Amino acid sequence: MKIFTNGYKANSQDIKALDHYLNVTPKEWLHGALKGMINKAVKSIQRDYFEKYQDSTETISTDPAVYIPAIIALPDFKPYKQKFEEEKPKRKNTADTEICEGGFDIEDYEEIALSVYYEDYEETLKNFMENKIARRKKAMIKEHIQEEVAKKSKATLPSQDDDIIDVIVAKTGYKNRVQKEAEEISAK
Repeated sequence: MKIFTNGYKANSQDIKALDHYLNVTPKEWLHGALKGMINKAVKSIQRDYFEKYQDSTETISTDPAVYIPAIIALPDFKPYKQKFEEEKPKRKNTADTEICEGGFDIEDYEEIALSVYYEDYEETLKNFMENKIARRKKAMIKEHIQEEVAKKSKATLPSQDDDIIDVIVAKTGYKNRVQKEAEEISAK
């Protein structure tokens, strides 16, 4: 089953901030977050209802593709409908670059688990990404400002976060996390 088919758009500064800290692509990070959501949903359903499933049938399956739909069909099953609790950061610039084209392929039982565990699993996944971007941008800017203060630099910076990120990556010798790690490995 294909989900998240509308993809996810970010602006260039979002991508730069993610690249500054992540050692995977933004799409890979998002896929990892989705896998974590699936794992949490499946494990919660299994933990809370597997014994009831076991009591309801003569034979049980240990295959989640079988037992998740069977559990959901139990008369006393109640959907969790978890909501994303963190406040969604406000975007200042238009998101114009697709980082998750085509969405993700998941198993049918995984989609079933997501749909009963989360109020809106696609919105939750988007919120995870929005918050990841906001935290990485904030950390990147803070790190740069601390470096400038430590050097006793008399530099002036733009006041807008996205403009500061552009200044950071335009510096001579700038390297993101993957580039720094590759340099460290080759130096050994």
